[in-house]
Amino acid sequence: MNDMIMKVEVVSRQSIKPSCPTPRHLKTFNLSFLDQLSPSFYVPLILFYEIDHSNKDDDNNNIIEGTSGHRCEVIKKSLAETLTRFYPFAGRVKDNRFVDCNDDGVVCLEARVNNCRLSQLIQHPNVQELEKEFLPFDPYVSETSESSGFINSDMLLAVQVNVFEDCGGMVIGVCFSHKIADACTLLTFIKDWAATARGATEQIKGPDFKLSSLFPPRDGLVGFFNQPTLISREELVTKKFLFGASNIAELKKQSIIIPSSTSANGGSDDVQEYRPTRVEVVSAFIWRCFMDVDQSKMDRTAVRVYSVSYSVNMRTRMVPPLPTNCIGNMETITVALSIINGEGEKSDQYPNLVGKVRDAIKKIDSDHVRELQTTDALLNSMKLLQEGMSNEQTVHLHFSSWCRFPIYESDFGWGKPKCVSTCKLALKNLVYLIDTSSGDGIEAWVSLSKEDMTAFERNEELLAFVS
Repeated sequence: MNDMIMKVEVVSRQSIKPSCPTPRHLKTFNLSFLDQLSPSFYVPLILFYEIDHSNKDDDNNNIIEGTSGHRCEVIKKSLAETLTRFYPFAGRVKDNRFVDCNDDGVVCLEARVNNCRLSQLIQHPNVQELEKEFLPFDPYVSETSESSGFINSDMLLAVQVNVFEDCGGMVIGVCFSHKIADACTLLTFIKDWAATARGATEQIKGPDFKLSSLFPPRDGLVGFFNQPTLISREELVTKKFLFGASNIAELKKQSIIIPSSTSANGGSDDVQEYRPTRVEVVSAFIWRCFMDVDQSKMDRTAVRVYSVSYSVNMRTRMVPPLPTNCIGNMETITVALSIINGEGEKSDQYPNLVGKVRDAIKKIDSDHVRELQTTDALLNSMKLLQEGMSNEQTVHLHFSSWCRFPIYESDFGWGKPKCVSTCKLALKNLVYLIDTSSGDGIEAWVSLSKEDMTAFERNEELLAFVS
């Protein structure tokens, strides 16, 4: 933005309650034990809209031609209507066991943005440094906010609607509590909210609340990886790396033939051919570059364990599969390892890493889900992961993929988002993968220590595949 200094000023603040009171028999909503184990921090999502006056039809013509104030009112009214269906999101979690569906509501802030056009913001090279301005509060700080006047750790959902005075563009910033929602739930909610705003009633699915009956709550469970233990005190840097379609195709080409880890005779010559997914090749590539950075700092004779974990959506892995509108945390963690035993041993070759990622994700099948329902397998694996992360010989990297979710379908009546993002991350060694608007590329949001990021973004192999 060169010499321009963006100014974001909150001009209104209100609590949005469900448009219809929640009936008495629905006042208590049980968490699933997957929710109970989930951390309490917030997941931020930011949607950027250029008002598209060519996107007119009978349903949304009035919305597009209306003032920015009218569009803000449409957002608030449709939010209240959506909360009537998703009524737990307007409540408060009690004792890590249930949601008190008391219709306390969600906070909605309205802000005006000056000295900046939306197009300038999107093109800014360090946009991730600016985006917390568009959120109702810092998603990584659980304490009273003087500017917002509420305790964000108590709220399950908050919204900030930002209107650009110079161009009429709009940015919608959302903070959603991970305690009751994974990425699929968040995007299901936003998709229904957007359909409500533009009057597309036939596209509104509503929520499916069966998860707590499939994974009933258990006594004495607490969330793992909660905010105080996760938030790094180191200086972290978040950078966005774009993998275009052609570069992803090249990574796939390099990974089509993978040495099999399930050879029938245990021999090293056996190979298995398959075509890996975009997420598999991109994440394995980032893992490889990350390992190179760490190895450059280490004694080459030292033993090093590189672990990488993935959040895996289990809805489609059940038999029969759960619908995408099944609300709550329906994710589990799977882990792949690469071990360097010292004595100058080299790290795994890239195709081997792709194979390890593939094998780890394939473990999450219907049998695995059934095991999670009836045993302490998930609890035990999370304990092991937490212990491993505290081991000095282990270096951990976590991936969360939002790819293939309908993230760019969130049309409130004035067009689909120009781009979608998160914000600067406060968790070390974390990577978010998000589809590009075209659907064939991937944006990788990478959070590393300042020292590691300096080396990572100069990695020659990385630079050959990103822009």
